[in-house]
Amino acid sequence: MVAIRSSGSLTLSCSVTGSPTPTAVWYKEGERLAGTKLSPGGLGETWAKLHLPCVSEADAGLYECHGVAAGQEVVVATKVEVVGHSIRSGCLPRDRQGAGPIITGWFSTVMIQSGETARLVCNVENDGEKKTIVWRDAAGNILKNEGRYKLKGTDLFISKANFADMGRFTCTVQNGFGVDMVSSFLYPLAPTFYDYDLTISREN
Repeated sequence: MVAIRSSGSLTLSCSVTGSPTPTAVWYKEGERLAGTKLSPGGLGETWAKLHLPCVSEADAGLYECHGVAAGQEVVVATKVEVVGHSIRSGCLPRDRQGAGPIITGWFSTVMIQSGETARLVCNVENDGEKKTIVWRDAAGNILKNEGRYKLKGTDLFISKANFADMGRFTCTVQNGFGVDMVSSFLYPLAPTFYDYDLTISREN
């Protein structure tokens, strides 16, 4: 259980590892709130992050992180209790406040067979808001939509991934209120067979 004071902020994070690389999604009462939508294949670790600013009594309840891979599913639940009833809140309601971008789903590690197309996701909360998204390679070079690199929405595609592509790629999202950043380690492997496995952990 997590106890959070009214008008405070809360971030729930969970990670799932498996083969193929799993999806990870936060739900509350069956409603999808944050996380990833697809698997890039291979094997790897996926993160889902849910940020709740200006917490109110309506945010109390049971939150579940679901990890899914190859038809297998694991679930971890977190009960959130809101304490205190501030008459004069120190924050604006979410629908009235400007906020920095929040990256809600990404792959921290992706291992795929060499020659395949690698897809690195960078799911962002409030995807319709104006923002800039920049992907960088392990050397810090900004990646453009050219050659083997394709930028589609917030995701980075690397065609014919090979051992030379191994390294940490960084997604940075920025708007007028702030910035958020995550990284994904890409590891192209020689062809092999994967055993299906799935584990989940959480942070709060």
